[in-house]
Order: sequence, then structure tokens, then C-alpha cells
Amino acid sequence: MSDQDDLIRAAIGRLLAEKTGAAVISMRESTTELLALTGAALDERLQDLLLEMAEVRGMMVALDI
Repeated sequence: MSDQDDLIRAAIGRLLAEKTGAAVISMRESTTELLALTGAALDERLQDLLLEMAEVRGMMVALDI
């Protein structure tokens, strides 16, 4: 795993922790925040990680991109 992947995972973890208790989060808002935090390119991998990590926390992600 690259340093960029570690940074993205950490940023997603922080983002989801801030939204604890939310049943549904916005993909558009979340990816905008993540891109600002990490400078990562928006790609399927970023979206897949967000979906995966949200699901583990019992959250749904509204695909409003």
C-alpha cells in the first residue's frame, strides 16, 4: 500500500468519524472534502474505499455525483 493510499484511508476514516450517527452521507460532498484534504484524483478507487469504509460503519452513501 502506498503512502497516498494510507493518506486517503486516514482521511476517509476522519470524515466518517465526523459524521458518526448519520445514516446516509452524500458521495458528492464526501468526495469534495476528501479531494480537498488529500489532493487525490477522483477515481473509482477513492469512491470504492469510501463506500467500503462507510458500509463497515453501517452508513449508506447516496450516489449523487
